[in-house]
Amino acid sequence: MQRYRCKSGKRRTFSLLPDSLVPYHSFRLSDILQWLYAMAVKGIGASTLSAMESRPRKTLADLKNKFHRVVRVLRLPAPRSAALDPPNFLQSLTQMLGEAAASLFRGWKELEPKHSIVGIYAR
Repeated sequence: MQRYRCKSGKRRTFSLLPDSLVPYHSFRLSDILQWLYAMAVKGIGASTLSAMESRPRKTLADLKNKFHRVVRVLRLPAPRSAALDPPNFLQSLTQMLGEAAASLFRGWKELEPKHSIVGIYAR
């Protein structure tokens, strides 16, 4: 991933994440969304999903917990602009077209503090 030097004169660098990556996570966004959908909508437990996906149970449980905390502040475009519970949020998100969803995630990544599907991170 390419790093850039900050033009402010300070010796800082930064990188721009591709749309398919979530800040502070090593998994692709599509994988995270599939896991969250399985746990929140289909009701598959973290232990069962862990065995199915060959991922640590704690990792999946942490993703689910972070998502449940942050979903209150994430908003889908109108007419679904109100806060939704996790299952309804994920079902509404899956009904969006690919480019609309990608644009939504780009917008969340640019917010301050940084919003993500699995957490809010101050820059």
